[in-house]
Amino acid sequence: MLSLVFKSLKNRLAIAVLTALSVALSVFLFASVEKLREGARVGFSQTVSGTHIIAGARSGQIPLLLFSLFHIGSPTSNVSYASYLKYKKNLSVAWALPLSIGDSHKGFRVVGTSPEFMKYFRYRNQQSLRLADGSFSLARMRAVLGSTAARELGYQVGARFVMTHGISDVQGIHDHDASPFVVEGVLEATGTPLDKGIYVSLASIEQMHDAEEHEDGSTDSDRVAHTGETTQGGHKPIKIDKITSFLIGVKQPVDILPLMRQINEDAAEPLTAILPGVVLSEIWNIMGYAESILKLVSVMVMLTALCGLFIALYASLAERYREMAILRALGASPQRIASLLIAESVILTTAGIAAGYALIGLVSLAFKNVLLRAFSVGIGVLPLTQGELVFVAVLMAVSFVVAVVPAILLYRRALGEGLQVRQ
Repeated sequence: MLSLVFKSLKNRLAIAVLTALSVALSVFLFASVEKLREGARVGFSQTVSGTHIIAGARSGQIPLLLFSLFHIGSPTSNVSYASYLKYKKNLSVAWALPLSIGDSHKGFRVVGTSPEFMKYFRYRNQQSLRLADGSFSLARMRAVLGSTAARELGYQVGARFVMTHGISDVQGIHDHDASPFVVEGVLEATGTPLDKGIYVSLASIEQMHDAEEHEDGSTDSDRVAHTGETTQGGHKPIKIDKITSFLIGVKQPVDILPLMRQINEDAAEPLTAILPGVVLSEIWNIMGYAESILKLVSVMVMLTALCGLFIALYASLAERYREMAILRALGASPQRIASLLIAESVILTTAGIAAGYALIGLVSLAFKNVLLRAFSVGIGVLPLTQGELVFVAVLMAVSFVVAVVPAILLYRRALGEGLQVRQ
């Protein structure tokens, strides 16, 4: 029977291709919306991966996460550098990264950290940071730009620029003109807020501020903690007093909650420790209306696609009434004709589904970087979302029904009607 099915499809190749194409476009449209929705949710929840604890001054959990990871807002107070060093040396801590956020450059936040940031920071499924150009030494007065910052600012390795105190979209408001920075590297796109950051060392930030303080008559004696950095190129030692927050990765998962409790109950300094994954989920739930809108769009696309599939398949099968009548006259059983119609319908639908996902694969490969840069989401063929599995199952069911209905109608009509020569 299969040979007869394929011969029939070959004889109606143009109609068969158009029918499969309509299914492919339906699958592509629905699956694209589903994957963008899921990609947005996953991308948001995996802005950071492998960081177990974020610690900062006593504040709310959401503000602490927003300015530490998304560089949104400003901290109400800072953390002593001594506290960061204390927890970095904790026996349960595998690594710790300091963050100092306060300055900007043309609207892009400047993030002071350590050179180990490149080594330990992870995002989306434990992916490590990679350089598109240059290096990540964070030497004194050197800066590394996120991909978005580099692209929109038009800076390349070797470019010079000055920071602005506070958050400002323009230069000229409290500029640190006495301490220009040189771009030493550019990070590859990650599809996270990292792409909009400008990364420098803590020592560079302190040296920049120290130059202005000296103009006001202050001295280095105001600093109380040493960075631990070795001096390079004859630079004088820099001492750090405060940072904004710090990230922690523990050696064993069982150490997370005890360490959080220790930080939250620190008697020496009021601190707040949060689980970034939990807080990210809370923020996404607050913004859940956006996902609900995308779900509604997915449902509307699915209904439209199913109606289009039904019309396309039913129209192509309805045109074959004369062919089916001839098969009846030759002695074909109802089961054989129904099987023939169902097989053709299922083959066309399956081919359309495969073509739709092949199209998604090609588009995701061609526009991967564009989607990451523009929307901070990445899409791929696998894994299939629950909505996609339901949609594919419904498509197959519709293809079965569309074939069965003409078969039933066929046997309710007179055989002679189908054999009549059309005028």
